[in-house]
Amino acid sequence: MIPIRSFKLRLTLWFAAIILIFLSGFAFLMYSELSRTLYRDVEKNMHVESRDVESSIVSQIKEVSALNLKSPPPITGGTFAFPEDYQNLLTRTIRDRERQQKRITRSLYLMRVVALDHSVIFSNLGRWERDIIFPDFERDSSFMETGESFQTIHFQKRPIRLYYRLVSIGGRPFFVQQIAKPLDEIEDTLQRLFIIITVIIPLGAALAGLAGWFLAKRFLGPVDKMIQQSRTITAAYLKSRLPRTFTRDELDRLAETLNEMIDRLEASTRAVQEFSTNVSHEFKTPLAIIRGEIDLALRRDRSPEDLNKAFQVISEEVDGLVRLVNDLNFLVKSDAKQLNLQKNSLSLAQLLGHVVGLYKDRCEKEGISLEFSRSADIELLGDDMHLKRLFMNLMDNAVKFTDRGGRIKVDCSVREGRAIVCISDTGIGIDPETLKHIGRRFFRSDQARSREGAGLGLSIVHAICEAHKASIRIESQVGQGTSVSVSFSI
Repeated sequence: MIPIRSFKLRLTLWFAAIILIFLSGFAFLMYSELSRTLYRDVEKNMHVESRDVESSIVSQIKEVSALNLKSPPPITGGTFAFPEDYQNLLTRTIRDRERQQKRITRSLYLMRVVALDHSVIFSNLGRWERDIIFPDFERDSSFMETGESFQTIHFQKRPIRLYYRLVSIGGRPFFVQQIAKPLDEIEDTLQRLFIIITVIIPLGAALAGLAGWFLAKRFLGPVDKMIQQSRTITAAYLKSRLPRTFTRDELDRLAETLNEMIDRLEASTRAVQEFSTNVSHEFKTPLAIIRGEIDLALRRDRSPEDLNKAFQVISEEVDGLVRLVNDLNFLVKSDAKQLNLQKNSLSLAQLLGHVVGLYKDRCEKEGISLEFSRSADIELLGDDMHLKRLFMNLMDNAVKFTDRGGRIKVDCSVREGRAIVCISDTGIGIDPETLKHIGRRFFRSDQARSREGAGLGLSIVHAICEAHKASIRIESQVGQGTSVSVSFSI
């Protein structure tokens, strides 16, 4: 059984409902317009037939009549008085016309010519039509006012449309034309049309629903496959991907987007796993050293000097662990966009001067030449503490990887509206393959593994640059040195 919440079923029902409403509206308009047109055409044709018959009879009367038509006939009792000689002339004229052209009997309509005294002068009614009771035209207010009127009567359960028209010659009323048209055919046609509509429209909506279900099932088939495939994707297994049709339609682009999201999740999961592994490795070594020193101290009696050395070793390792924890905490806050920056206007040259001063004694001790040059005093909006940490990390790397007799140069300048800080050294350099991974957390090249550090320094530099909307560029050649440029907007 198909669940009512099925998207395919709801789409099919909506499609069928829209088709049903559209077809019903179209059928209603068609039925109404056809009905109006048929009835209007009947009245129009009755009017035309009346005019034709009137024209034929009146022209014949004018040819044979020698009567004086200038004085109007008298009116008695509120009705038109029709002289007997007029009636006799009219009867002869119509019968002559009938014998010559069969004008009335060949008419498609039921027709009577009635004198003003209600006597029937001529009629083509036969069979059941002779029993039709025509309403008295003198009781028809519209006819008495305008000389013509339409009305509908029912005779033997048959609707009949009537048209009355008063014919005058020279301003004198002569006779009344009564034209009738049974509406059986029209109503039968409309009834058949109504039956067809009531049958065809629901059937059409049902067929449209079936077609909609087939199309929905066909075009949403990839969604079912995506659902089945997505159930196999877990945090422990992110290798699987959603199937694509490569038609570049909406579903294919959705599958592509979700696959890209899974790629990012896989990369993030892998990064978390590597991060956890690296963190455990970084903690493992100092903790092992601390444990070893404690075990030696507890295993046998030791002199105060030995205990003091053990405590110094433990203190150094603890300091290293504290720095590592602080660095990790900083990176976690950076990833969560929760770095608390206290941005103020500061002098970049003064800040760099302070950082360079901190490394002056160390460089002299290790036989490294340290130079600092500035082209202008640049005012910058930033966090003093974090910027100092940024440049200290860069200086620490420069000193760490520069051998005795080398040179470190710190330059501060303005180029194209941006403040550029460049820290270059003549150290061991970085090969192109290693340069691609610089900045990745806990990554250390083979040359760096023999030196201090956990591989988080450049990651912190990148995080601080991102927080200050600054860009960083690293250029290096093996054996010639490394140049790191940090660009700030001012």
